[in-house]
Amino acid sequence: MNNQPLEKDHVIIGTAGHIDHGKTALVKALTGRDADTLEEEKRRGITIELGFVFMDTPSQNKQIVFIDVPGHEKLVKTMVAGASNIDAAVLVIAADEGTNVQTREHFDILKLLDIQKGIIALTKSDLVDDLHLQILKTDVKNYVQGTFLEEAPIIPVSSISGSGIENLKTSLYRIAEEVTPRVDRGTFRMPIDRVFTMRGFGTVTAGTVLSGTVKEGDKVEIFPEGLISRVRGVQVHHSKKSQSHIGKRTAINLSDIDKEKLRRGQTAAAPGSLTPTNRFDGKLHLLKSYEKKLKNRERLRLHTGTSEIICRLVLLDRDQLSPDETAFVQFVLEAPNVALPQDRFVVRTFSPLMTIGGGIILDAAPHKHKRFSSQTVEELEMLDGNLEDTIEQVFLKGAFSPQSAAEVATKIGKEEEDIAEAVLSKLSAGKIISIKSSKAAGKEIRYLHETPYANLKNKLQGILQHYFEKNPYESLAPSSVLRAEFLKLSESHVFRYLLAELMTDKTIYERDGKIGLPGHEIQMTSREQTTADKIEQIYKSAKFKTPIEEDVRTQIGLTPPDFKNILTGLLNQDRLVRLSRNVIYHKDNLLDMKELVTNTIKKNQSITIAELRDLLQFSRKYAQAVLEYFDTSGLTKRQDNKHILA
Repeated sequence: MNNQPLEKDHVIIGTAGHIDHGKTALVKALTGRDADTLEEEKRRGITIELGFVFMDTPSQNKQIVFIDVPGHEKLVKTMVAGASNIDAAVLVIAADEGTNVQTREHFDILKLLDIQKGIIALTKSDLVDDLHLQILKTDVKNYVQGTFLEEAPIIPVSSISGSGIENLKTSLYRIAEEVTPRVDRGTFRMPIDRVFTMRGFGTVTAGTVLSGTVKEGDKVEIFPEGLISRVRGVQVHHSKKSQSHIGKRTAINLSDIDKEKLRRGQTAAAPGSLTPTNRFDGKLHLLKSYEKKLKNRERLRLHTGTSEIICRLVLLDRDQLSPDETAFVQFVLEAPNVALPQDRFVVRTFSPLMTIGGGIILDAAPHKHKRFSSQTVEELEMLDGNLEDTIEQVFLKGAFSPQSAAEVATKIGKEEEDIAEAVLSKLSAGKIISIKSSKAAGKEIRYLHETPYANLKNKLQGILQHYFEKNPYESLAPSSVLRAEFLKLSESHVFRYLLAELMTDKTIYERDGKIGLPGHEIQMTSREQTTADKIEQIYKSAKFKTPIEEDVRTQIGLTPPDFKNILTGLLNQDRLVRLSRNVIYHKDNLLDMKELVTNTIKKNQSITIAELRDLLQFSRKYAQAVLEYFDTSGLTKRQDNKHILA
């Protein structure tokens, strides 16, 4: 079997035009294959479902795939599903009828979907004379003036006699070579336009891969329902392949999922790569041919990818939209859906069915907006602006969640190399901040917008201040406590990065693994301060035979909570020092002990717990606590059962 065609890149070309203008017959004349495969289509003589036909080309690199769409007015939603991911179009106009209702609607849809290349085929040309054909050519040329088809070849053809077919093929081959390769967002995504079962294989979904690669054995998620399945097999051009990639018409055989759970309009994609939502933000252009004004909260049909969703239109900066006007809008969907920024959409009236406009999605997972908010409009203008403005808005919208250049590229549908260059520009301008971590390298470095970054710094200081307000007897806060609170806002490596920067700025300081605020002091009432002075004096007067905490509490006459608070304050003010769980010394007494231990070791080269116990006439518990504390603080170190100067 010759596998050469399977290695070619696919160029997806869609037909468009009025019913009975000969779209399906033209595809058959070009390929030798009938795109109508349903019994009902053959019986009624009309196209009902999307038809997919491959046509080999002389090119070593390209293969044309036709998507044949129905022309019936009641099947326009099927046409939009087919046209949503095409590279070029053949606008089919019957020579004996000229442009008709669905000719105009289909052409509007192609323009709204931003199709850039195409050909005009005048079918049934054998039914008219040369004069009629010449007049029609002039009319059609005037009709498409100012659009993507104004320079397109207008080719008379007959699917019956074969006249003009070779000429049309030549033009199709040329377009196939001129089509610009799609931008690969890297992550697998394929809007589903067909679902069927194959004997011996099970459930199969098909579509055009918009980005990434899908391989046999991969896990995929069916959005928006969130169904997880594994790819049992991949087919391209009716042949089994190990994988398929961007731009390819692809069928994937899914395991452990019923056909009844699948439908056109869903999207097969890498697990977790899309976010189901009930809102899209976009820029909507209302067709000049629509003779009414579009009002806020109007119910519409939104077509994006291969899906049709009923929605409510929210006009963000006006109460109505006039024909040929463009506005920023939010679509409130009646069922969850998925998309990505830069995806095109078409809107049709709810009833009667009519295509009235379309545009581009700017935010595929927005919040509910307050109408007539200048900030909202400014944010959407940035998403619709130049690449650097769009990137800045994505980082700003990301708030406290750092993003890499690769993640931003996926979100806005651009190549990572272009994004990386723009990110460096914003970085040098101080608009974004690079958040480095010990594990991050190269393209894995992530960034925060300067505004949420500054906000996070303030919030971290606020967390610290709040800790001291709740714990007035503490002078330092455990880093783990701050981290736990911060992780409710952002990520751990952002916490470490901010902590280090705040220490460098001397906004905070670290001591013994705890964090403090310069200038912060423990606040005691005058009564508490008097009691604290008494407790301190008891410990100071005890010299080396330091008292037990409970004895001090009883002597002062405090409740356990009150005593604990004041004792904590004394310890955090360094007036008292805790050597172990049950041993506390006054700081002056500990300094005297330090001098004594140092002099003894200098004289005798070492000291033992027993020797210190006998020297100061106190219990072994105290002697052990003292020497272990000095070991920990770095004054001494243990050598067998002796302690020497470190």
